[in-house]
Amino acid sequence: MSLSEIAILSVCAAAAGAVNALAGGGMLVAYPVLVAFGLSPIAANATATVALLSGGVGAQLGYRKEMKGSAPFMRGLVVPCIIGGTIGAFLLLKTPPKQFAAMVPGFVLLATFLFAAQAQITRLALQIHATLTGSDVEVSTDNLAPSTPAVSLLIAQFCISIYIGYFGAGAGAIMLANFGFAGLMNIHQMNGLKLWSGMLTNVTAAIVFSLQPSLVNWPMVLVMMFGSSVGGYASSRVAQRVSDKSVRVAIVVIGVAMAAWLAVNAIRLRTS
Repeated sequence: MSLSEIAILSVCAAAAGAVNALAGGGMLVAYPVLVAFGLSPIAANATATVALLSGGVGAQLGYRKEMKGSAPFMRGLVVPCIIGGTIGAFLLLKTPPKQFAAMVPGFVLLATFLFAAQAQITRLALQIHATLTGSDVEVSTDNLAPSTPAVSLLIAQFCISIYIGYFGAGAGAIMLANFGFAGLMNIHQMNGLKLWSGMLTNVTAAIVFSLQPSLVNWPMVLVMMFGSSVGGYASSRVAQRVSDKSVRVAIVVIGVAMAAWLAVNAIRLRTS
């Protein structure tokens, strides 16, 4: 790779790691760039999954104070995340490349919508929970997670993890909604649990992808890992202090543009 390519990948990884810490949409940034660098759709997805792992670790470290006291809840999420991520990764490997390329623009548009509507989706989930239980709907930084997750939350997380292992962009909004339905109302802790669940799932999927010959582009992974770590950690700290409205607007614009670009590429791939 040339110095300019290394620079582009590093900046892309930092941006993707930052976006992942905010709402789990880093794949919207990383995937199109890797496709533009010449990787096949499935190889780009696998490479991005492995490369962004370090950003997930960095973001998790950024939320470590908010996660105090939630260890039992976090342990409960391990099994559904690992099993779901494994299933999703194997489903991806069984999907023909042209079919996956045709599906990706739809995934990107869905992820863009979920990313844009994350706050509203979480609020709606909390309102539904409050209506069913007669509790307070207010999101705060005081209410902590229960000691163990409910069975319904674990089943939903298992399904979400299948999607994360398969593609994953936009899953952050779905996970926050899932925590809201379960009655969690500490937004920082919810974000930390979202990052924990996503990291577990992506680690599992990355292991599956890494075992496939010539699927993951390791030179690109090595270049992107540092940027992803820096972006994930920095954003996880900033996200707890400032509004992310401008970031969301930018990512929505990028997501729509990337969906259109990927749709054109998919049509070209089908006709080639």
